[in-house]
Amino acid sequence: MSVAGWETLPGSFPWPPQNLQVFSAFRVGYVDLRWDDPSTIAVGGGSIAPTRAAGTITVTGVPDTLEQATGTLTVVSAPVPVGATVTVGGVVLTSVAGPPVPGDDTFDGSGPAASDVAASIAAAIGDGSVAGWGVATASAASDTVTLVAVPEGTAGNGVTLSTDTPLVTPSGATLDGGADAATLSIGLITLSATTGPRTTGTFTVGPTNFDTAASISDAIGDPTNHLVGTVVASVSADIVQVVAAVVGTDGNTIALATDSEALTLSGPYLSDGSGAYCPPVNNTAWTIVGVNIYRSDNGQRGPYVRVNRVPIGSLAYRDHVDNTLIEEEVVRWDGDWLSKATDPNNADWIFRAKFTPVVKPYGQAVAANAPTDVTLKIDGVVVPVQSVFGPTGDVTLINQPTWDLARERWVPPVLPSEYSAVTVTYRYNANLIQTDLDRTNQVFYRLTTVALDPTGTSPSGLVETPLGYCPPVGLAEVETVDWIWREAKRRNLYILEQGGERVKLFKRKVSGLPCPCYIDPATREYGQQPSARCGNCFGTGYVGGYDGPTDIIVAPDDAERRVSQTPNGRRLEHGYEVWTTENPSITQRDFIVKQTGERYSIGAVRRPAVRGLPLQQHFNIQYLDEQDIRYRVPVTGTDDLPWPETRYTNPELSACVEADPYPVGFDYQASPMGTEVPKIPDGREIRGRTPVWANTTYGGKGGGA
Repeated sequence: MSVAGWETLPGSFPWPPQNLQVFSAFRVGYVDLRWDDPSTIAVGGGSIAPTRAAGTITVTGVPDTLEQATGTLTVVSAPVPVGATVTVGGVVLTSVAGPPVPGDDTFDGSGPAASDVAASIAAAIGDGSVAGWGVATASAASDTVTLVAVPEGTAGNGVTLSTDTPLVTPSGATLDGGADAATLSIGLITLSATTGPRTTGTFTVGPTNFDTAASISDAIGDPTNHLVGTVVASVSADIVQVVAAVVGTDGNTIALATDSEALTLSGPYLSDGSGAYCPPVNNTAWTIVGVNIYRSDNGQRGPYVRVNRVPIGSLAYRDHVDNTLIEEEVVRWDGDWLSKATDPNNADWIFRAKFTPVVKPYGQAVAANAPTDVTLKIDGVVVPVQSVFGPTGDVTLINQPTWDLARERWVPPVLPSEYSAVTVTYRYNANLIQTDLDRTNQVFYRLTTVALDPTGTSPSGLVETPLGYCPPVGLAEVETVDWIWREAKRRNLYILEQGGERVKLFKRKVSGLPCPCYIDPATREYGQQPSARCGNCFGTGYVGGYDGPTDIIVAPDDAERRVSQTPNGRRLEHGYEVWTTENPSITQRDFIVKQTGERYSIGAVRRPAVRGLPLQQHFNIQYLDEQDIRYRVPVTGTDDLPWPETRYTNPELSACVEADPYPVGFDYQASPMGTEVPKIPDGREIRGRTPVWANTTYGGKGGGA
């Protein structure tokens, strides 16, 4: 059995086979699987026709365009006395007698005519600090100096203007007439009004409202404005119709905004988008090689291990306990022998088989432990062995004379030499399906589709469906639940969601890497009990100890909590029966962790079923003392509370893919939910299905976050 798989290329992969069925072959250790041809998958989108969100922009007036603030300085008469000042934006210009020094913020006030003084003031502004600091520019005409603010729009209205002489009069205390361009925002893109030709990021305010509307539509369709692919626009008279490019409810999130009273919007967002665009599930473009089969021995959540070595090209497969026969394997003199009686204190002859574990020829991979489980030949003669230890494949030869009862004489042992031909025939377990001890309900399969990589970037040349997109199917799912029982399950789940207790489930490992706390393989085989205080396996025998945590909901607590006196001291006794949904599958000796931090062991599990299909699970839980080794199992993934996602009361109105695939994203055992409380951060909000939930849990929806 291999744990290796082909790397999946991000964003592009074939879809898994449909209609996977897993059923018993009516033999212990045999499971049959069959599925539809993945190369013929061609399923369209959703059955409900989706619509695009839309909105309108109506031009009702003339949007503002960018205007610079202006002002004037008028020279009433000349000359202007020496020392008189003119202040522009905090920069003081001083009158001097005679030609001024360029850049010295001075002007010649001795000119015989007012026009001469006005020209000198304009020159001082242009070559001095006023223009150099980006305050304003100036030009002179006759006795008037016209100033234009450098800051654009309304920012220029803050440029001050004053004089200390009545011979030069300003138009006002500040420059005025500056105006900002009206803006129109669609999604994340903002367009500004302009009077000139339309450029990137602008629309032209035309002579009529119709012309302005047409320019807005053209700007939306201009690829340089990056709105293509977000919305599509059309114009009718003075109304611009804006339609989301994306189909479904996602278009309802596209915002519309403006700061102009001359533009009227249908609303702050596009609206009336419904349904969703569901991309077709189609494998016809792929060259399908086959399928890979993955199996979990510990419930729906895994871990999953690949069963097949190469992709399977057929539409059926039998997974079974494979006790492979190895015939006359050569035992090499150098390399395979663990002991050849070369030590004076050790006369044992022991060799090790190449494949382990060595098992009996029948049963569920029962480790070989009898001399008859292997056949040893030395120089072509069958020789009985003393013992076999299956887990490691160690075979011990008889090294002492044995008494022949028939001939009544001692028979010397048959031992090999360096030149002897030694072969051994045995069986080893290559694949094991664990169905004993209530493990049948824990066996689940996932099938992935393997195809040729058309991009040539995969090292193997193949691309495979990610496991997260492949639904788990188990032996218990021999039929399909009809609508009556689906509704019964949904109503029971509603009860759990409203009154149940959210806990974290840890499933006891039944396979994996053996823990070294067994000390040696013999202790593991014969003792069958790892260290109860081991911090690596926590008493399970497999490194890690438990798979999880998995978030589930169980029935609420209704039992008394009793502190009793025992020979070992006082302890808390708290046990009661709970129930939960059929997924994930739970077994005895798993445990749960409550939000209080208390841990409870799980007892025998009862699974009410209809036609063999489990509907839910009932089991007893018992409080674990804090000294129990299971309190040392780490709990991960507690940064946020579970179930933070928004779900839809009507699933057909939701997106095709609301989150990452099962079971990584949304917990698909839960029914759709619809509450949203803005004042509670999404990272810690627990959601329900009705307004009553929001009222009782958070005191109503309230205002903003």
